[in-house]
Formats: sequence, C-alpha cells, structure tokens
Amino acid sequence: MPSEQRLHPASLVFAFARSVKAFAVPGLVAAFGLGRASAPWNPQFGGARPPDTWEIWLMLLIVPSVLAAFARYFSFRLRYDDAELVIRSGILFRNERHVPYHRIQNLDAVQNVVHRALRVIEVRIDTGASKEPEATISVLPEAAFADMRRRVFAGRVPASPDMAAGATAAAEETGQTLLRLPVRELLLCGFLENRGLVVVAAFYGLLWEVGLLGSLWNRIFESGGYAPGMVQNMMRTIAAGNRLPLAEMAVIASGVAFLLLLVRGLSMLWAVVRLHGFRLSRVGDDLRSEFGLTTRVSATIPIRRLQSLTIREPLLYRLFGRARVRVETAGGGAQPGGQEKGLQREALAPIIRAGDVQALVAQLVPAVDFARFDWQPPDPRAFRRAVKPALVLALLISAGAAAVLHWRALYAAPLIAAWLVFVTYRQIQRLAWAATDDVVVFRSGWLGRNVTIVPVARIQAVRRIETPFDRRTKMGRVRVDTAGAGPVSHRVDIPYLSRDVSFALHDRLAAGAAASAFRW
Repeated sequence: MPSEQRLHPASLVFAFARSVKAFAVPGLVAAFGLGRASAPWNPQFGGARPPDTWEIWLMLLIVPSVLAAFARYFSFRLRYDDAELVIRSGILFRNERHVPYHRIQNLDAVQNVVHRALRVIEVRIDTGASKEPEATISVLPEAAFADMRRRVFAGRVPASPDMAAGATAAAEETGQTLLRLPVRELLLCGFLENRGLVVVAAFYGLLWEVGLLGSLWNRIFESGGYAPGMVQNMMRTIAAGNRLPLAEMAVIASGVAFLLLLVRGLSMLWAVVRLHGFRLSRVGDDLRSEFGLTTRVSATIPIRRLQSLTIREPLLYRLFGRARVRVETAGGGAQPGGQEKGLQREALAPIIRAGDVQALVAQLVPAVDFARFDWQPPDPRAFRRAVKPALVLALLISAGAAAVLHWRALYAAPLIAAWLVFVTYRQIQRLAWAATDDVVVFRSGWLGRNVTIVPVARIQAVRRIETPFDRRTKMGRVRVDTAGAGPVSHRVDIPYLSRDVSFALHDRLAAGAAASAFRW
C-alpha cells in the first residue's frame, strides 16, 4: 500500500482564485456600479456625492479565506485502504471520512484551461448520500487521479462474473465507444436546445450592474431615430384598439429576428465549447463520458447503479430525427436548473439519432426492446377527464386577454378551446405504459415526447393514488419512486387507470420490487 498522499501545491493557487472570485470581484463590481449609477458627476455642484462603498470592506474577508486554504493544504491526507478511501483534513478541528469503494457512485474529474496547463485535476466523489458530492478534492496530479480511478474500480464489489474476472484490467482499457459527437452534431445540439439566452442574460446583467445598460439602449434607439419608449407606446396603442404604426412594427420585428438569430448562434457556439470532443464509452460495468473544450469533464457512472433512463424527444429534436438520453443514479437526481450535486452534469447522450437509441439503451438495460412491449393505453374515459381542465384553462386565457387587451379577444375563445381540446386528445392518445418482469416503462407527451424506463429491481416505492375525482370515476394512478428521481425528472407516474388495473399494476410492481435484492 502506498503512503498517504497530499494535495498538489497548485491547490493554493486555486484556493486563492476562489477567494478572489467570492469576495474581491463582487466588492469591486458593487463599488464601480454604485459610483457610476447612484452618484453621477455633476460639475454644477463641484463633484459627486461619495458613494456608499461598504461592500468593498467585504474584500477583507479574503484574508481568513486564504489562511484557511493554507491550513487545508497542509492538513489534507488521502489514503487507500483495502476496501475504502480515507480522507483526513483539519488542524484544530480534524475531520476523517471513510468512503467504501462500493459506495462510490460517480467519480468525476474537472479540468479547465489552468488545470490542464498545470497538469492537475479537480476530483469530485459522489456516493449518493446527499445533494452534494461526498468529497471535492482540489487539486490532484493527473497521475494521482488515474491511480484513484484504478483503485476504486478494483476495490468495488463486482456486478457480474465477467467483471470479477478482470476488474482492474477492464478499468485500465479505453473501453467500447458507445457514442461520439462530431462538430456538426454539436452545432445541431446547440441550435436545438437554444441555451444562448443564458449568455445574453448574463451579458445584460453585467451591463446593468456597472450602470451601462441605459446608455447602451439610448444609443441603439437614437441610431435608428426612435425614442426609447417605443415599445411601451406600441403596447398602449394596442390596448386602446388603435391602428399599429407599420414603421415601428417593422423595426421591432427586425430587432426580434436579430435577437433570435443571435441567441441561436450563441447557443451553437456554447454547445461546441461545452461538449467539444464528447465521447461516451463503456469500460466493463462502468460508463465514462468525456467532453469540454475550455473545461474538460470526465464522469464515471456504474451501470449497476442506474436507477432510471429517460429518452426525451422535444419537438425540434423530433423534426431533425434526434433525441436526448438521460440516466438517473441513486442520490443523483437532477436539481432545478440542471444542477446535479454541485456539478453541471450533461445528459448521457446530449443528442443522438433516433435510430440509434435502441442500441444505446440495450447496452444499459438489456431487457428493453420497444418493439416487443405490450403497450397499455389509459382508461377509455381518460379523455373526458382530461378535457374538462383544458376547457377551464381556455376560458381563463380568453378572459385574461379580454381584461388586458380588449373585449374583442373573447372572439378567440372558441379557437383557443378547440386547440387545447385537440392537444389534450393527442396527449391522451400518446399516453401508454408497459410492464414486464424486469422493467416498467411509461411514455407521455405529444409535441414533446418522453419515455422513462425503470428496472423493477431499482424500485424504492410503489404508490397507488386516488384523488376525489379518481374515486368519483373509479380510477386511480400508479407512481413509482426510485433512489435517483429528482424534482425535474420524468417519473413513471401513470394516470387515468381503471381501479382494477391500478390495483393489479401496483401489486405486481410491489411484489417484483420486494423479490429483488437492491444493491447500491
């Protein structure tokens, strides 16, 4: 066994950078923004009123933060035992954590440009015990991370006889490539998911913070010969029922078109930077994904810890014959905004051809064959149940439009109601489920389609639910919970089942889950 390992000396550099980002940068931005926005220079009064810059004093907190970083560097120790990883840190208050290898679910490595220049890696160890990583090690040499991955894989309880025969050798191989995304697919992914609005919002917020937003809008409108309140004036004109000025409408339409093109272009660029060199491979019983141009991410997920698998087909993805595949692991449910346990974890397959989905799913859940599933529809009375809320929604939309715009908006009520009824019909028509001895599958959605697969052995709880409306119509719904389900996950939640079918499905899934040995 090797002796205890320490952090790389570059850890002090990254700790100092985090302290500057946390305290110094916000203080300078606040002082600069207050100095320009709240106290403009006025020569008539001989100068500006001194701004309230108490935020600058927050930068003094950088001193204890840097001292804590030194203490952490000199006290940190990492040791590999036969069955667990031991992490010690702290000088006055000592902390020692023992992490069994078989509890480690995800082993992720993050490298930005500076990391790669110094040949170091930030490691994040996830056991699924909480919403945050069990340990974040910043930073280790690249060789030390390779050694960690080898030892963790070798120390795990094998999930199959093949893995037991050569766990160490399998972990050191490059593995079987399941998906590789060329640049053209990355550009298409960025175009379809349209995350460029995040970049625009960040830039907008920066201009607002430093007090330059107003002057920028004034220059834009003045260059076109229009007043800054043009949009507000148009809204008042519409509310009054008057004729819209065509010239101003053309200017606004051009601006909107330019913004849409800009957002799509930024999204495509961001996708190439974020997912550059994306490669998904299988090494023994583990999945590995590597991607990133400026920040390189390497994530490892054991297949045996997979809790559910979701295939998403948004409307634009369907038009281009593409899909997204996401998996949930125990304790690794997606958080709002896409955050997962402190790491911006991408989908297992951010974009994949629809015809290749079956082959990828077969690598993860061999029992799944979509062509052989006996899809079961909801109760025949499901549409009558679902259309009533749709009609109420149409009435509320029409009434709101009439109150805000003009009473003539009520003329659109029949069209709105007809559209919502049609959408509800297609959604109910698409709704279906299937269950075998190994998996339960649920599909939903019409314009945007979702299919979620849950192995029966990964079911944590099965619930049968009856609302007052369900009891009135003798219906019920069945909901399946797993250890990896998050608040934004597409769960197996099957509505509009007849009472007998809901009881039968609930009992079948509960019996199957009880007969399975759950393994972390």
